[in-house]
Amino acid sequence: MDAKTPLTPQALVEEILQIQRMEHGSLCVTSQGPNGPFHNLNSWEEGQNQCRYVPQDKVPAVQQAIEGYQKYQQLTEQYAQQVIEQTRAELGIGVKKKPRHPRHKSPPKSSWPKTKKSAS
Repeated sequence: MDAKTPLTPQALVEEILQIQRMEHGSLCVTSQGPNGPFHNLNSWEEGQNQCRYVPQDKVPAVQQAIEGYQKYQQLTEQYAQQVIEQTRAELGIGVKKKPRHPRHKSPPKSSWPKTKKSAS
């Protein structure tokens, strides 16, 4: 499908269903060992940071799972936006435009210097 043509809500759901693995968070190199780097998966869960050790041979799969979750988030956001727009169109609820008021024009300024009024 053309990259410029938005997917229909149904097509977005079908793409979401194609995602087989998901993980949220980020992979971080914690240290360097004799056989390569050691990785942790850091994610925010239940109000705190969770760190999980990731064996070196699982790093590519975890990275793909992270990309799967990122794709899921992107697709669900697109889906929600399209359904919201469709709902608003069906219900006829558009943006209320603010009425345009002409600005109050002050009288033209005189080139004569201002004079102080006497306090009498």
